[in-house]
Amino acid sequence: MIDPAHTVWVHQRAGASGPTLLDELLALCGFWDSLAGLRGPVVIKPDLDACEQAPHAGTEALLVEHLIDRLHEHGFTDVAVADARHEDDSWLHNRDPLLVPELTGWRFSTPQGRPYEVFGAAGGERWRAAGLRIAFAKNRTHEEHHFALAVHNLAGLAAPRRGLVEDALQVLREAPPHWCLIDAVTSAHGGAGQRAPRPLATHTLIASPSALLADWAGAARMGLDPYASAVNAAALHAFGLPPHRVEGSLAPYPLWRNVHPLMARSARQRQAAEGVGALAPAWFQAVDRERFALRDFYSDRLNALLAPLVSRVDDNPRAFWTVVTLNLLLARLGGLVTAQHTLFSKDRLRRREAPLLIDPAAYSAADYEAVPDAMAPYEALLAHLPPARNGLRWRHVDGAIVFGNEHVVPVRYEQWVRRVDIARGIQYMNDYIGGATVAVRRDGRGRVTHQAERNLYLQQPNWMVLFGGEVIDVEKLQCIRRAPGRQSIYWRTVASPNGSAVADDGCVEFTRTPEGQVRVRVAGRQHFALPLAFKLFDINLAPALRDPIIEGAYTSFFEGTVANLQAAYEGRDFRIGHDAAADSPRRALPRLLATAAAAVAELLRGRRGGGEPGELGNLGDAVAWLMGTGAGTTAPPTGPQTQATDAQGFRHFSPQPAANDPQERDAAFVAGMAALARDAPDFLQGLADAVHRDLDQLARG
Repeated sequence: MIDPAHTVWVHQRAGASGPTLLDELLALCGFWDSLAGLRGPVVIKPDLDACEQAPHAGTEALLVEHLIDRLHEHGFTDVAVADARHEDDSWLHNRDPLLVPELTGWRFSTPQGRPYEVFGAAGGERWRAAGLRIAFAKNRTHEEHHFALAVHNLAGLAAPRRGLVEDALQVLREAPPHWCLIDAVTSAHGGAGQRAPRPLATHTLIASPSALLADWAGAARMGLDPYASAVNAAALHAFGLPPHRVEGSLAPYPLWRNVHPLMARSARQRQAAEGVGALAPAWFQAVDRERFALRDFYSDRLNALLAPLVSRVDDNPRAFWTVVTLNLLLARLGGLVTAQHTLFSKDRLRRREAPLLIDPAAYSAADYEAVPDAMAPYEALLAHLPPARNGLRWRHVDGAIVFGNEHVVPVRYEQWVRRVDIARGIQYMNDYIGGATVAVRRDGRGRVTHQAERNLYLQQPNWMVLFGGEVIDVEKLQCIRRAPGRQSIYWRTVASPNGSAVADDGCVEFTRTPEGQVRVRVAGRQHFALPLAFKLFDINLAPALRDPIIEGAYTSFFEGTVANLQAAYEGRDFRIGHDAAADSPRRALPRLLATAAAAVAELLRGRRGGGEPGELGNLGDAVAWLMGTGAGTTAPPTGPQTQATDAQGFRHFSPQPAANDPQERDAAFVAGMAALARDAPDFLQGLADAVHRDLDQLARG
């Protein structure tokens, strides 16, 4: 028999209003009976990542307000709404709590006259403290993750915010919803995802006590793999999908349009680019400019150029390929900046906080205690290998590289172990850029003996970044042992969130020498994923080329690690990179690059007014072809037209053309670009002067 908590209900009825559908669904799933015994405040988490006022832009206010009325009727009178958004919108005005709901149609009072509170900053704490937690997601496609439903919607409640996947897992672990609803009455679909959502009447509501089951059904109705979203894939791998029952149809919606895989992949690559990824959403997002104006002049100009292209990716193949190409170019631009920093200026890299995705409590004490045993065969092998001139011992074993090296530091062992914490052994490693550690067990003196850790390292060797090598991201179980004259930490890899490592096991050991000094020993077994360029050529076929590369890389790695340990002993900072809070305009190279891109955008943006017939020339023809408008050479008037001055001295204007006429907009867009192109030399010179002034201000601090 299937547990009711493992059931998902999909209710669809064409012609029914949203409130009617909601009443029918709540009756079908036994919602009210399931609340028996629950007490305390109610928190509803809708999807409020809306950039316009429309039924498909986010969870429809009418549905949430109707639910609040029904909750009051069943005795739940303390109901609040959490405005905790998961998409970064700091580049827009009017995005503070209360402003977004007000500007997107929320009335703060139900149809029955019951007021409700909308709160923002403390959303996570109030969600956790609620007696009844209801997630009310929107049925929508997503530019990077293909779909964004209940699990995606929960990420906004995490504190502190660390990353979409990590945030969603944190909320699911610490404060999962009691019920999940998905508003698919008027859905948001389309190949641009949340960047330019398109409405589609799907007349459906989905409900389940399980966020994973609700999303499983929601993805099926879109015709998508439930694992297509990295957020849902991580949650499904972490928690698993229980045996379940589906009440209703999972058949795909007719006429539904999903994000093309190529678009999604290029958008993910763009967003992963450090610096550029944080700026780019402002350029590609379709937004109601009257309600949510862009804060930054350059972003506003780029948005005016690119957002119309994004809105047309389903209708115009040229717009689709242009957006994909721009995504890839921006990703490559960000990659070049990151590669330069990785190779030549590591302090310019941003340190990363990456919380664990695995659950440390899911592993037994025996799992942690067995970690040293897993390294024992490789340590025995290393002990019998002759060291090279640099002291390195290494061999290939089952596709991995087994290596070891040691170094005697001329300081007293007792002083060393007091200043250098063996539990931080991995964080002393060369090129460690971030991660997180969770202590699982301590000894009687409060010292950690078992812990789980996530570690991020730069590409090894660093020049792999030039070939698309991933940052090494691994999650490990660790066992720490302390005895007189010896301390060691062993680790075993259990997961690699980005697939960068098959194995990254090892140990660090401090031992007292007969002279009372400290011997540092590092050993490991590493098998990292190779970039595509190296998969095409098997370097093992050229050992004369391979072996010097391996020996040089591991020698540098060990020497850097020993240098870090010595810096830790001396109390010096040994970490590479800088904290995100330390970012300053001097580090904002992507911003300066965006300024240069804005010059091109402003050049093409155009000015109000039309051109003379036949004046568009090649530029106008190219733009008309790109936009697929077929616009003529004469643009309609786009601003108020002056009329004669009357006897009282007042000047009269004709009404402005309808702002939602696509043909008029396209024609004005094309004509405006050509008009501005005529002034290109003067404009570029003025912009260059402005950029030079900005750089002078940065130099003066």
